[in-house]
Amino acid sequence: KEDLFYFEATMIPVKALKRGIILSALCWGGNFALAQSSSPFASQQAILFADSLNNAIREGHQDEYVALSYPGIVRYYGGKQGYQKFIERSGKINAANIAEKKEKLELLQMVNELAEWQCILKKIRETFIDGRKAEIISYMVGQSKDNGLTWKYIDVAYNSSENLIYIMPDIFGKLSIPQRQIIFEKDPVAKKFK
Repeated sequence: KEDLFYFEATMIPVKALKRGIILSALCWGGNFALAQSSSPFASQQAILFADSLNNAIREGHQDEYVALSYPGIVRYYGGKQGYQKFIERSGKINAANIAEKKEKLELLQMVNELAEWQCILKKIRETFIDGRKAEIISYMVGQSKDNGLTWKYIDVAYNSSENLIYIMPDIFGKLSIPQRQIIFEKDPVAKKFK
């Protein structure tokens, strides 16, 4: 004789109820696994949005740059106009940057907590400093609150690491941001004599 469960005047056998609960758990678990496995999609989107941010600054599109920036940095500089003035003062928009090669981006770290993703991107820019070829290596912190679909960024190169916690108080503690570096190319004459 089967035990019966009464639900709104309908009798459901306990075996069927157990199957329904197990199927529901499997479906929920499958969705959780799908969200966790969306890392390649989130990674691709992170790089795409970071590239758009860099292109906006290189091409002088301040409004687009502000729109792709993390909202906390805009607030930190007193709103949209204050942030745009900071961008101008920091000298990030100028004709020299347009003539230089486009920055290379590398995803260093990706962290997921529920539907929120955060990442660290390495940005490598080739330039000339005092007539010498150099690579400037800096980092960007990205955040997506819609499971990796859209991203907002802070370019750490133009903001001190110490201020980052004030700019982005919800930054994941698991993220590790390396220090900015400037690497000069070795003298070609010195290479010949080695």
